Amino acid sequence: MKKAIIALVSLVVIIGAAAVALPFIVPIDRVKQELVTAANDATGRELAIDGDFSLSIFPTLGVKASDVSFSNANGASAAKMATIDSLVLELDLLPLLSGKIQVDEFVLTKPVINLEIDKNGQANWVFDAKQSKENSTTEAVETDSSSGSMNLGISDLNLGDVRVVDGFVSYIDLKSDTKIELSDLNLDILLAGLDEPFEAKGSAVWNQEKTDIDVKVGALRAILENRDTTTNFNMSSTNFTLKYDGAVTTLDPLVLGGDVVLDIPSVRQLAAWVSQPIEAGGDGFGPLSISGKVGVNTSKYSFTNAKIIFDKINGAGDFTVDLGGEVPDIIGKLALETLDLNPYLAAENQETTTTSQKSQSVSTTGEKWDSTPTDLRGLNNLNAKFDLSVQEILIKKIKIGASALATTLKNGILDIGLNELNLYDGSGRGSIRVDATNPTLKISNSFTIESVQLQPLLTDAADFKKLSGKGLVQIDTTTVGKSQADMVSALNGAGQILFEDGSISGINLAAMARNVATAFTDNQGSQKTDFAELSGTFDIKNGILTNNDLTMLNPFVRLSGAGTVELPPKTLNYRIEPKLVATAEGQGGAEKSGLAIPINVSGSWDNLKFAPDLAGVLKNVTSPEGVKDLIDGAKGSGDGLKDALKGAKGGDEEAVKGLLDAAGSLFGKKK
Repeated sequence: MKKAIIALVSLVVIIGAAAVALPFIVPIDRVKQELVTAANDATGRELAIDGDFSLSIFPTLGVKASDVSFSNANGASAAKMATIDSLVLELDLLPLLSGKIQVDEFVLTKPVINLEIDKNGQANWVFDAKQSKENSTTEAVETDSSSGSMNLGISDLNLGDVRVVDGFVSYIDLKSDTKIELSDLNLDILLAGLDEPFEAKGSAVWNQEKTDIDVKVGALRAILENRDTTTNFNMSSTNFTLKYDGAVTTLDPLVLGGDVVLDIPSVRQLAAWVSQPIEAGGDGFGPLSISGKVGVNTSKYSFTNAKIIFDKINGAGDFTVDLGGEVPDIIGKLALETLDLNPYLAAENQETTTTSQKSQSVSTTGEKWDSTPTDLRGLNNLNAKFDLSVQEILIKKIKIGASALATTLKNGILDIGLNELNLYDGSGRGSIRVDATNPTLKISNSFTIESVQLQPLLTDAADFKKLSGKGLVQIDTTTVGKSQADMVSALNGAGQILFEDGSISGINLAAMARNVATAFTDNQGSQKTDFAELSGTFDIKNGILTNNDLTMLNPFVRLSGAGTVELPPKTLNYRIEPKLVATAEGQGGAEKSGLAIPINVSGSWDNLKFAPDLAGVLKNVTSPEGVKDLIDGAKGSGDGLKDALKGAKGGDEEAVKGLLDAAGSLFGKKK
């Protein structure tokens, strides 16, 4: 605003002085030529007045010109930096005697302004004749560097009919590939005196939408003298309304504060208007309302007592930004009531299409994990501290209770702490650290969730209803790398799971162990395996997860497991050994002898194969006593053992025959 005022006053003074003196000395054509020459000398550009040009002396000093143009910088897109259909300027002469400027009329009709920054970052409004411009500016305006105030060299300024009519402004930045065009630009400036309210109001069309603007200042002299005054700002269109009501304490340095309100009827519609359409599905991105107190103190910016309403999301927070250091420093906190993410998620058919496209992409490239370098160098350009608390989070059918997240970013190291998580009667906590100080990222995380009810969680998350119980999951990992593929291959860590007092629906491990021949073909939908405990620990080394102690305790079956999950190739090799026991005793206590028929699980994650391992049973039977112990452990299974052995494929045929004969003798039946 300060520069605009200086430019306006300078223009008025120069043109006025020239207009007063020249008509008495030279003809009108010579006056026009002298004005053109003076402008050319001052800017290094060519000013042309190709239409009518006239001067008036009394009672008002007036200048009228038409078809005015000003040449552009060399190499600019447009030949002219500015053109004006007509210009009218009228000054009242008598107030000039007392140092006052009374502008009765200053109207620009159909001005066209072309602003441009070339590929080298040079702006076309920076003129070649810099020294001449600086000299003329210095003569017109004096600045007190100690107080930041300006002395215009006049005692007062009064503006009558000051307008811009039907203007056009184009801004092109070839360096950033940006182009902005404002058409139908109209502006009115109202000022009865430097100690009176100043108002500038107008409108312009951008992207086929009209936007209105209104700026009010309590007293323009206060701004010029770097003193406190009230300020109001309003901008509105069909897509948004922005209001500021406050005060400017000083312009140099800039200190201000006031209330701000932003209302957006539809974020989705606003994004489309600014040519950044939102492709996400759902019916979200509707109305947005933000209000609060904004403050500026030199290099520090604040937005406090903020109230945010976005669709059905309500929140409150405080935010500050300090630009005075080597990098920006941001501090913020935000408290939300219910964070419902469902309106912003893609529909099921869209997700299926996206997943299919990703699968096809992976299949085409042959990559199991993305090898594109992950660039997080931007984390070094900012320091931040942000706290987020939410009373409830809804993601599809998943319902998460009160949660709190603390984020700190300093010197390229990002720390995220999950300080509170309430999830299906359980709780969680965790932390993530991302070190982006080098191109090779270092990432570590620790996460624990305990006492969570598995069945409602898995039902809501994946529509999986077959596992119930109370669960504990704990994992700690570290990795390094430049891409997702690198980091998966370098993953190291450890963890554990512990599920208690639950069941696995759709499978009866005891029946499976008794009858291998039909266990993998019979309908298991109505079957269930209860367990008192399902637990295990695991280690991860270079992307290979190894578990050797999976254990499940059940009244009639004990289950143990061991194997590996190979993350880089996305494969699994695992062996599960269910063991039948004769009684319900021993659950959580001493183990009883029983029958163990291992099950092998192997293959790629998207095509796992399950198969019984009869050979593994027979390897442990090396004597008649071993046969008797094995069969004793299966008493009560009827013909299950014989059927199992008959139905098994492969293995040692002689051992099978021996076991069948032994089973027949034990149960009083003949082969």
